[in-house]
Amino acid sequence: MEYMWKKTTDSNRTSSICKLREPDLHQGSSASRSYIVENGMMEGRSNFVDAEACASRDGWVLFSKEEGKGSLLFFFFSPFTKAVISLPHLESPGFEVATFSSAPTFPDCVVFVTHPPESGKISISICRPCGDDRTWNGSIFRVPEFFDSVESVAYMGGSFYCHFGCFYRMTSFNTATQKWSITRIRSSPTYENDYAIDDCTLFCFSNPNYLLEGEGELLLAYAAKDRYSLYPGEYDDEWFLLYKLDWKRKAWRNKGRLRGGAIFLGKTSFWISSEGETEMVANRVHHYSRGTPKFFLSPSDYPFGLLEEHREKCKICYHPCTQGLKTIWIAPPPQF
Repeated sequence: MEYMWKKTTDSNRTSSICKLREPDLHQGSSASRSYIVENGMMEGRSNFVDAEACASRDGWVLFSKEEGKGSLLFFFFSPFTKAVISLPHLESPGFEVATFSSAPTFPDCVVFVTHPPESGKISISICRPCGDDRTWNGSIFRVPEFFDSVESVAYMGGSFYCHFGCFYRMTSFNTATQKWSITRIRSSPTYENDYAIDDCTLFCFSNPNYLLEGEGELLLAYAAKDRYSLYPGEYDDEWFLLYKLDWKRKAWRNKGRLRGGAIFLGKTSFWISSEGETEMVANRVHHYSRGTPKFFLSPSDYPFGLLEEHREKCKICYHPCTQGLKTIWIAPPPQF
């Protein structure tokens, strides 16, 4: 989804651009199709100006916007129906990650927001769009002092899982019990082995990482460190490692082949099963690269062989994005 909303001299109308694009699997291919959602002057879009997309699920996109000092506005927008669902203002100076569990039209939908940790504590805010009480409810939990900012959040089985940018740091929040727990990961993953820790040259805690759910598994996609870079910590965004959490051993294990599935990584990350028309994007990782208007795809039947061998086999294809527009991956609703 590509979008941009701008103010105009007419206070009642907003300049609106919003469209959906199919993934382009071949650079310069004419097969990629786009669908215009809005293009022109629109009424009722004033809240969209300067809003940022945070997450998407089931054809809906969650947006955030600062409304004065210490106040945040969150709302949902569906480009498939043009429906808008607004949430109450959240009194907070800022947040780190915002996501949601299901379509906001479902009774079990929960909006989950994390705030920056402070003095060994982390605060979260939740809101139920369809509940009788639509107000924001906040909770504060203790975390070890060495826990840093939340890097990514995934929802699975009634819980929101938070990854803190380090292989050993993960927490979960159960929406039913309101219980917060820390999952202690026992070992760091490596490229060539499941549990060995002698190949740390591939990893740097500052590298991008994405937590997501895929077919009932908790997955972690991680940009490998470029061992040939002249700059410490620099990563190679054409090479992602994929892991699944072994709950019994509390360790990250190599995921291996996607077996027809596809993964989309970015502000929102999700897994697509291989069925019907999704076959065209199967067995690939689609990543929005470093905030630039390009996307790349790489075959995902890894890890295997040496990193250098994979680089030779990996075909990079770019998705052109209209210059100046903001973007987010979005999947159609199940019934679309």
